[in-house]
This record gives sequence, structure tokens and C-alpha cells, in this order.
Amino acid sequence: MNNTNSSIRFYFSFRSPYAWLAAERLEAELGDLGVPVELLPIYPTAETFPNDPAAMPEKIAYIVQDIGRLVRERGLTVRFPPAADPDWSLSHAAFLSAQHQEAGQCFMLELFRRRFVEGLDLGEDSVIGDAARRAGLDPEAVVSAAHSEPLRAEAAGGWRRAVERDRIFGVPSFIYAGKLYWGQDRMHFLRSAVVRKSKMA
Repeated sequence: MNNTNSSIRFYFSFRSPYAWLAAERLEAELGDLGVPVELLPIYPTAETFPNDPAAMPEKIAYIVQDIGRLVRERGLTVRFPPAADPDWSLSHAAFLSAQHQEAGQCFMLELFRRRFVEGLDLGEDSVIGDAARRAGLDPEAVVSAAHSEPLRAEAAGGWRRAVERDRIFGVPSFIYAGKLYWGQDRMHFLRSAVVRKSKMA
């Protein structure tokens, strides 16, 4: 793993409700620490993640139950999207476009909320465009970028790069000072690590 201490790498996927919860807490948990957070979108493909957990209905049923508990605890609401996976390259490529315009975090939250608060399909251009508009971006430009082959290829290669760089095996994952913190319920450990290191500086 890379031992860079000056930033946090946040690996997320619009496929994951746990990554959504982590994204919602990102500013509250880490925003006051003065440490840059690198947003890295990844999603599994058949080549990079052949044992798809979505193929296990028992696990899906548990996730629905578990997310229900977590959102109630945090005063949020959830509406699960259609069961079928959309074309994940579109939403993740759209995020890369927004990130190039320095609106990545806002757009990330808008996409997550369209999927898990409104229960919408992130494979639909209209949904991506609406998220772009809410983030203050040009909807047509973002949707066009989502369909560009270079950005879609970059998005599709994210999982492989994450594994090679940081040995990632799931989302949400955070890397700080060479250490992996996996799961939205590990963010307080990440915060403590950043605070400890800042006191040692």
C-alpha cells in the first residue's frame, strides 16, 4: 500500500447503500480535519469481481433489513431502486466528468440520493442529468460525458486499479497512512487516526 499520509482515499460505488451512508457522513466525520479526501469511484465488473453478492438473495434481504436500521438511526429515509443493475459505467463516468469540473463531492451525493432516497435508476440519462442540474452542472454536458468511451473505460478500470494500488475488496473503503478502513461504520476509527497523526506532526 501507498504510505502517503497527507490525504485520504475514499473508494465508493453508486451500487452500494453502505457507500451512500459513508458519503452522507463524509463532511461531518472528516471535513474539519484539514486532510484532503480523494474521491475514487469503482464498481465491480464480471472480470474483476466474478462472485457477485447480488446473486445471493439471502444477502440482499439482509442488506435491505440492515440499511433500514441504519437510516432510521440517522434520521434518513431510503427507497431501494429496481433490483436489476443498470449500466454502472454511465453513472461512474458521469462522476468523473463532474470531478474534472471540481464538483465531484456535490454530484456524488446527488447521484446517491437519486438512487437510494428516490429509488431511481442511475442507468437513465434523465436521472443523471437531474443530479447534474442539482449539483450546479450542465446536465447535457454531463450526460454526454457519461456516454464517452474514454470516461466509461476509465470508470470500468477503477476496481482493478483499486485492487492493485490498495488491495481493495469492497466499498466503502478508506486508505490513510497506508491503512485500510473498510465500511461506513469504521469512519470513527479513521477520524481518530487522522487526529492522532496531526498531534504527532
